[in-house]
Amino acid sequence: MLSPVEALRKLREEMVMDRRKLVDQQESIQNVQTEIEAIDRAIADEEAMHNGAGPKTD
Repeated sequence: MLSPVEALRKLREEMVMDRRKLVDQQESIQNVQTEIEAIDRAIADEEAMHNGAGPKTD
């Protein structure tokens, strides 16, 4: 059985690990958001070049 101090240290260690996981997830979300924004810009650039190339034919 763990002593109270050991139990508290173990709990602290688990909370630190959970915090690290959350930070990693947030960084991943930010990276995905950056990639989405880059794709949006590429789409806008492609549409601008397509629209500027001449009249649209359907």
